Amino acid sequence: MTPMKPIYLALSGGGGHAASHAGVLVEMEGAGIEIGGVVGVSGGALVAAAWAGGADLRTLVERASSLHPWTWVRGWGGGLLSGTRLGAMIDESLPIDRFEDLRVPVKVVATDVDTGQPVVFQSGELRDPVRASCSFPGVFPPMTIDGRRFYDGAVAEVSPVGRVREMAGEGGIVVALDCNSGTKWPAADSFVALALRAGVTMFRGRSRAELAGADLVIAPQMGESSWMQPRRIPAFFEAGRVALQAALPELRRLIEEGPRPANGGLQRPVAELIPLSRSRRE
Repeated sequence: MTPMKPIYLALSGGGGHAASHAGVLVEMEGAGIEIGGVVGVSGGALVAAAWAGGADLRTLVERASSLHPWTWVRGWGGGLLSGTRLGAMIDESLPIDRFEDLRVPVKVVATDVDTGQPVVFQSGELRDPVRASCSFPGVFPPMTIDGRRFYDGAVAEVSPVGRVREMAGEGGIVVALDCNSGTKWPAADSFVALALRAGVTMFRGRSRAELAGADLVIAPQMGESSWMQPRRIPAFFEAGRVALQAALPELRRLIEEGPRPANGGLQRPVAELIPLSRSRRE
């Protein structure tokens, strides 16, 4: 019998939309899909660390949805506004405080403020790297770790597919969870909304190239949304669950057979986008 191929996940950044990652993970567990490792960026880093630490993702979603909208632009002192509620929620959502104690290998990507280069955290203390990866520049202040300043990992890498490919090796299946492609953004009128929109536009352009390295892309369709609507977070979670249900037949095929070769096996196949209600096969 051919051994099943392990699944490795790339969790993109995307603010509150990262709740869709939690929905996908809950459904994967329910379907008995084993995960070999995860790399997360920004909100994806929080979900990856919470899941691998054994946190209840439904509780995390419920807690995040109860926050006041302006809490999402309150950092841990010194940002656009000041405050600690979101930082405290991140800490409370991570029951394990060291990378080495997580149930699967997890890597967290942040961006070095002074060089603009991505930095991967994978050992030692966990909570500060996650907070660093979630620190959207201009809204949250940078996190200082070992004398270096870090902010949102998505500034350097929106979807860490390349990192996951390294983790998976030749025998693993790389699945990217993209929480940005399936979202329609409302009108941007305020200064903060315009700044966020500009950031999202840049992220989407870069993420297309990054996603092409995955064997499968799951992109939940979440309709019109905004990062500053915590009340919509449960809907994002449900969109992730539905997207995984639609992708499950293709995911099981990949686990059993591996990716189909493209162009005579000379390169890996282009990633597929799995919409909300159907799974497209080649």
